[in-house]
Amino acid sequence: MSRTLVAVAGGSLVAVTVAGGAARPVPPATSRVVAGSAASARVGMHRPSSPRSGTVPGRPDPGQGRRSAEVEQPGPDDGTLETLADGLVLLRTPPQGQDAGARGPVEGSATWSWTPPATLPGLSADARRVDVFYTPHPDDETLSMGVLIAAATSRGDRVIVVCLTDGRTSGAIRDINARLAADHDAPALTADDLGQARDGELRRATGALGVHPDDVVLAHLDAPGSDGGAIVTVAEAEQVVRFFAARYPGATHTTMSDVAERQQDHLDAGVALHRLLDAHVVTSAQWTVSRLWWSLPGPRWTWALPSTPAERESVRRAGIEYQTWDPRDREFAVGFYSVRWQFAALGRDVRDRVHGTGPTSSGILATVPMTPTRAARAVTRTRVTARVTAGTAGTRSGRRARRTGRTTG
Repeated sequence: MSRTLVAVAGGSLVAVTVAGGAARPVPPATSRVVAGSAASARVGMHRPSSPRSGTVPGRPDPGQGRRSAEVEQPGPDDGTLETLADGLVLLRTPPQGQDAGARGPVEGSATWSWTPPATLPGLSADARRVDVFYTPHPDDETLSMGVLIAAATSRGDRVIVVCLTDGRTSGAIRDINARLAADHDAPALTADDLGQARDGELRRATGALGVHPDDVVLAHLDAPGSDGGAIVTVAEAEQVVRFFAARYPGATHTTMSDVAERQQDHLDAGVALHRLLDAHVVTSAQWTVSRLWWSLPGPRWTWALPSTPAERESVRRAGIEYQTWDPRDREFAVGFYSVRWQFAALGRDVRDRVHGTGPTSSGILATVPMTPTRAARAVTRTRVTARVTAGTAGTRSGRRARRTGRTTG
């Protein structure tokens, strides 16, 4: 039995395969710059030609007519990572990506009714502060809210994570099924399979961030028959937020930006929270910005940086949960295949961009106030050290031990 862990080391995607109780590094995938102007060049990755060594998630090569030197065409989620002089790691998306996606909120039906799941987090039985995070998809809570969640759990807050969708419509299913066919001769995943795999990633990642398993909720707003189908509408998101605002009075509510955003589900969740804040349904709210859109104009913002090495490590470990490939354990690195370069950026630069309400200001490149001390705290290099617990190979505890990594400055 072998297991592949994927992470970022010095800004590069790397993997470690654990086989027969011993860890061995896997040769990295080849990186090439796709032909084009320097301003819009993107990095493409292909799998090494040897099936045995092809363990780094990238767009899998089914082996049909592709030469080993051929470079795949980047997908719409690809981009380039740029480290600025002040240490900020900026994920630049292709020029066409800046104009793609959400143009405005999708309102949805005023008559559709959301049914809460049968199993819900318990009511608050103590005086702890409650923080509710609404993540549109599994992985947003780690990529865009991970530092906030880690800080909240470390200071003793009760954190509730509400995932609005299970991400079953992700285009990552094509790459995953191609790899399953090429490397494992395994049956293709269905949309339901993908949703279950993403739910597993979400629960393992939130556990790494310190969230109690009972405080993770899946709202299923992308389920068949929902108001917006595959799209989260403002009406759907409003109903979910209203429910949890009534269940946990005085809680702080966090979701994705309602301004600096181009992804429709993110935007609609942000608009819903803003409207409920204006209507005094919630009394405390904040929004986070996807690192894809850090360069967009938005309300006055601030950085959330890890205050301790433990907080930084918990965010890093949460990211690894989305990058683990182990089909025997139904782990398919769905988050990585969905937004691989966001995870690469997170590995190099652990921080959240957060804003409240207020006038729109210029983009981050014109306004970021970064001191050398803050830059040193924000820039992180990560590497994975696979650990095998003696006598536990093949058990859940042994597999969990191998996922353990170490952060170095």
